[in-house]
Amino acid sequence: MKRKNIVFKALTCGLASLAFTACTDTWESHYQPKPELNASETLWELIEADPELTKFAEFAKATGYDEVLSQNRFYTVWAPVNDAEFFVGKENLDWAEVSDSMLEVFKYEFIENHIADYNHTATGTMSKNLVKMLNGKYNGFNGTTGDYIFKNAAVAQANIAAKNGLLHKTVDNAIFTANIWEQLEKESSISLLNGFLKSYNEIRFDEINSVQGPTVNGQVTYLDSVINEYNEWFGRIGQLNREDSSYTMFAPTDKAWAEAYEQAKTYFVYDEATADRDSLQDVITKDFMVRHLVFSNTLQKSPTDSLVSYYSYFRPEVFKGEDLEKLYANLVDTKELSNGTLHIVDSYNYRTFWHDTLRVQGESLFGEAEGAEIPEYKQAIKSYATISKDSVDKYYQTSNGNIGVYEPSVPTGNPTLVYTIKNTLSAKYRIKLVLAPATFVNWRDTVLQPNKFNATLNYRDLNGKKKSLDLGKNITTAPSREKLDTITLIPTNAAEGEDYFTFPVNEFDLSSQETTITQLQIQGKVTAREQGFDRRLRVEQVFLEPVTEE
Repeated sequence: MKRKNIVFKALTCGLASLAFTACTDTWESHYQPKPELNASETLWELIEADPELTKFAEFAKATGYDEVLSQNRFYTVWAPVNDAEFFVGKENLDWAEVSDSMLEVFKYEFIENHIADYNHTATGTMSKNLVKMLNGKYNGFNGTTGDYIFKNAAVAQANIAAKNGLLHKTVDNAIFTANIWEQLEKESSISLLNGFLKSYNEIRFDEINSVQGPTVNGQVTYLDSVINEYNEWFGRIGQLNREDSSYTMFAPTDKAWAEAYEQAKTYFVYDEATADRDSLQDVITKDFMVRHLVFSNTLQKSPTDSLVSYYSYFRPEVFKGEDLEKLYANLVDTKELSNGTLHIVDSYNYRTFWHDTLRVQGESLFGEAEGAEIPEYKQAIKSYATISKDSVDKYYQTSNGNIGVYEPSVPTGNPTLVYTIKNTLSAKYRIKLVLAPATFVNWRDTVLQPNKFNATLNYRDLNGKKKSLDLGKNITTAPSREKLDTITLIPTNAAEGEDYFTFPVNEFDLSSQETTITQLQIQGKVTAREQGFDRRLRVEQVFLEPVTEE
């Protein structure tokens, strides 16, 4: 099977395998110091000497930014003064006791949220001006002379020149706003969802966007190395880590996730011959559970009327009406974040969309639905009929306007058809066959006669073996001149009141090395001497209709 990697890839900063070397001999022109500023001190020297910035200096030094702000590279710094809100409760930190992970938080959420590359001068009237900070966030820097605002903080003193940049002093710190990807980790109530998504994290070196330096000892060096966080889910449910995107996400609490998981995993039972069956069941269940949690705000035509999940590129799912209302049921909290909105809900409010109808077109020549495969047929001559769109009453009864016609190869023979149905789940389905009468296909066939056939289902049992199920013998149809005949094929051993079959294991996503066992066999059973029966089988489609208990 095409299995998901069940190797949890740890997020790490170890980059030895990339074999690149930092080099500071030369810089892009936009990193160069600006001699016209006529300043003799570095940014760090200015900050360190300012009595109003001692606390900012303390955090900058603890996170290594004393060295960064001493370099020739050109930066703009918005430094909050000592009585800024961020410093409250952090007056007497013992830096020897602060963990590396907390230092990273201070660095990313505070220091790098106040420093940007390049020259950002406060001048004239500025509006709708966004500055990309070193942590990738976009903070507003707007206002008029003497009244500038950096995000939420007023600028107390602007345009203090250093030989490697500009310094602005602010009366408060710029509030850090997480994006959705970051916020998932901050919400303890959704740790199960976060843990599954983050287990796919990788660190990748971005060679294209890195600044290449000289070759040293045959090895390429880089002046500016760009490292990106990569996750398989970014391409599937949205780039939740990007600041230039906008999403709406629904995140089930651990309670809601656990409850839904117990029900969802029953659809993905693997046979006992499958290696790592429990692990496969776990990962594919969670895979389906997260597919439609995210919606792109830029793609929604009218988000108040309907939402189309970002995963729609692979499998469209539209939520509207009652389904849309359910998404907001048991809402616990809503977070407005830097790239959208996160709704935390205490119930998993999705229909079991993984339990879909599985179809195979009767002709299987074109217009096949997902899961379809060309049928096998014996003792038959195959053709197909196309119903014109002008025949509105007939065309819209069909799924694609085509019908497979199977005529016995000898006058007294019977066709045998075998339809392979892919991607069945370990769930309940009604097994249905849709036949067309002769007059539906060809108006010249004026005589209506019934078909007679046996029906058998082949399926995979819990041991991975092929089993056969009798769906009826000598089934006789009662054709209608202008209508397709949809026949529910009921297992002969079904309990009273049951019109479905429960597949014991799933056959979802089989690889080319594995064979789909699920097949529906239709075998004509008109005897050589029987009259008054139609030996042709005109199949519009066969399908498995999900039976839910919701």
